[in-house]
Amino acid sequence: MAASYQNRVNAEQESGVASRLLLLAPSRGLGGGIERYMETLEWAMAAQGATCQRVDLPRAGVRGHKAMLEDGRTVLRASPEPVRLVVGHMALLPAATLLAREPSVCGIWVVCHGCEVWSARLRLRRRLERALMRRPDVHAIAVSSFTAGALAADCHATILPPGLSQSWFETLVAASSARSSAAPMASGVHVATAFRLPAWREKGLPQLIDAVSSLGRPDVWLTICGGGQPPPDLLRIVAGHSWCTLRVGLSDSELARELAAADLFVLATRTNASFSGEGFGLVLLESQVAGTPVIAPAYGGSADAYVEGITGLAPADETAEALARVLGDMAADPARLAWMGKRAADWARESFAPERYAELVARKLL
Repeated sequence: MAASYQNRVNAEQESGVASRLLLLAPSRGLGGGIERYMETLEWAMAAQGATCQRVDLPRAGVRGHKAMLEDGRTVLRASPEPVRLVVGHMALLPAATLLAREPSVCGIWVVCHGCEVWSARLRLRRRLERALMRRPDVHAIAVSSFTAGALAADCHATILPPGLSQSWFETLVAASSARSSAAPMASGVHVATAFRLPAWREKGLPQLIDAVSSLGRPDVWLTICGGGQPPPDLLRIVAGHSWCTLRVGLSDSELARELAAADLFVLATRTNASFSGEGFGLVLLESQVAGTPVIAPAYGGSADAYVEGITGLAPADETAEALARVLGDMAADPARLAWMGKRAADWARESFAPERYAELVARKLL
């Protein structure tokens, strides 16, 4: 198998033909960082002139994976040109390895985000995925150095952090500009957070609410942005605090305005026996592009998503008390918040400029 794969790679390189890619994605339209990552990869590949087609998992379970296999084979057999498979999640790796039997396939690139790498999963499934990651035709792509380290026991990983498509980047920058040109807002500190609402406990919302409450400041208020159906427990907690607002199902432009309007963005994702932490935390990057400084999770891969002490901070641990200390220090110094917001916008827009990111994707995947 390894020799056959290398022969296909050599043939592709000698032909001089632009790369063709088939993107296997776990979802479309469900939101969240993984979905954003997939959308940005699609955009970046197109921006670099690559022929890229996408096949989505239509539903969970065996039937969904079977449908993905059928759709993938249809795409692969429609053209004899060499194709690279780019797999958006480790859970799709078994399907990808079956598609790799098609003669046109010349390798598998699998994106490893974080939670699927280190979270507790079914033992048989974990053993299968680890075995497949060791195949010579499988190349691991990690979203952060933290995720790459978690993979080190099984394979070496190329680091390709999340990025922003040109349209989403411009939407965030425009929202920041609109806030800058608007009339001054009421005094106080506006804190925002965003995540898929069913995961509210995993994302540390109880600790964040406790931290804000402990400040005892009526001029600090919290906006929770999210997709999915809000659980009843979440609704009850929000209803119990007059300074807490829930925004559900926002469009991209509405979310961008919320991120830009905040004085501070907080992501308090947990890492323990039940919760799996962040591999990167794309929303931290989105907030900084919108001109808002961040408080990142205490642990996990988010250290790659901001600059400590310059564009954001992280608490010493995952307790509400540690989060309250950082939140209180930042809320007490509006001038520092404004300075960090400016630094955040400068750093994020320069480091993750869409044209530079598209070139990075080309170097890593094409």
